[in-house]
Amino acid sequence: MTYAPKQLKKLHNYLKDKTGLSPAALGIVGDAAHRGGYHCGRDRTVSGDYSVVESSRDRRGLSNAASAIDIGGFAKNGKTLRGLSLWLVGQCRKSAPGTEDIREIIYSPDGKRVKRWDRLGKRSSGDDSHLWHTHISYFRDSEGKDKTALFKRYFGGSDSGSKNPSRPSRRPAPKPRYSFPLPGGYYFGWAHWGNESISGWYGTRFKGVSSRTWLKRFGSQLSKRGWPVGKGRKYLRRFGNDGKYGDEWDHLARAFQRDQGLAVDGLIGPATWRAAFRNPIT
Repeated sequence: MTYAPKQLKKLHNYLKDKTGLSPAALGIVGDAAHRGGYHCGRDRTVSGDYSVVESSRDRRGLSNAASAIDIGGFAKNGKTLRGLSLWLVGQCRKSAPGTEDIREIIYSPDGKRVKRWDRLGKRSSGDDSHLWHTHISYFRDSEGKDKTALFKRYFGGSDSGSKNPSRPSRRPAPKPRYSFPLPGGYYFGWAHWGNESISGWYGTRFKGVSSRTWLKRFGSQLSKRGWPVGKGRKYLRRFGNDGKYGDEWDHLARAFQRDQGLAVDGLIGPATWRAAFRNPIT
């Protein structure tokens, strides 16, 4: 039976205190007739439910836990729902700390239009009910992770005074942390996809380093992050980390993008590169 997990209830209680909203205006679990979506657990999912099929993080973490919260309209101490919503979306777009587990935010920037920030880039809007409340979905594998820290930054709180701080649940990305080496609009991908697609096959150089070496650095970084990369292993099994983009590199890039909640296209652009060299290891 779908239930409200501990960390979402903790966020619910925090927001109730900070916004003055009644418990009913902070919804976690949908009503009994609700089927599908992040408000529902395994017992209420439907065939092809986007909250399960589009991300390996959701499939991996699927349980009977709800994974979303709705926040109703409020105005308290200079803080408002609209202000909170715009701030949250801005933080997500910057991949700020505390946003890595958010799948989507459905909100209204002006009370007239409904917009959606979707980490996977599949949707851009929602129904009109979101003119009056903001919906936040979390990847299902984040059920046990704290969700209040991000909101504490907005409302002016802090975890620094805790007498018993929790141990960090994420490890920083391994060093060295190279910035994306290609010019704007370029990416690592298939050799036959035009000038903007850099494959490592032709000896081109960027920032004084060959494109093949840059691609090998990406493969090495995933190996440092714990991915089984190299000859005879799960990824790059046949040719190893050769820095020449082909089928195996496409398979590796897509698997990593799914794991990180990115748009899955197999092409290694700035977002995929940044996730490898900057995102913490969870």
